[in-house]
Amino acid sequence: MIKEFKNFLPINEFQQLQNLIFFEDFPWRIRKSMTNIDKNIYFTYSFFNQGNNTSDYYDSLIKPILNKLKYKAVIEARANMFLNKLFNKSGWHMDYNFESTTAILYLNSCNGGTELKINNKIKFIKSDENKILIFPSKTEHRVCTSTDKDRRYIINFNYF
Repeated sequence: MIKEFKNFLPINEFQQLQNLIFFEDFPWRIRKSMTNIDKNIYFTYSFFNQGNNTSDYYDSLIKPILNKLKYKAVIEARANMFLNKLFNKSGWHMDYNFESTTAILYLNSCNGGTELKINNKIKFIKSDENKILIFPSKTEHRVCTSTDKDRRYIINFNYF
């Protein structure tokens, strides 16, 4: 089931996240592809991965969001930054091929977003700041960069 919630976080919590992620010296890491078939470069920052807290910000900023999502166990939590000069759309992919949940918290508003493939129909979810999109991790989806902003920012959560 696909769910969307606008104004997901209290404004002060959301602005704290934005201030961190939008900070000029935020320590982004480059990724050379999102899927096995595309060569789309994007930037990422890991908060939690492979059973480990990988960031000093995890407990203070990410765990409260996971608590609001009523998670039982976290698989991965990371911020992503997509530059529209690098690609328009990623390849179709599933975050995980087992029963789990994906949530995408949009950090800025733009005309980019996420396309979901449901029953061979494509549904576009626009990137609106402080909106969260929740769907089964086995759902095929892809990134759509924006044309009205040079960057699109999200935090991606995968959890049980």
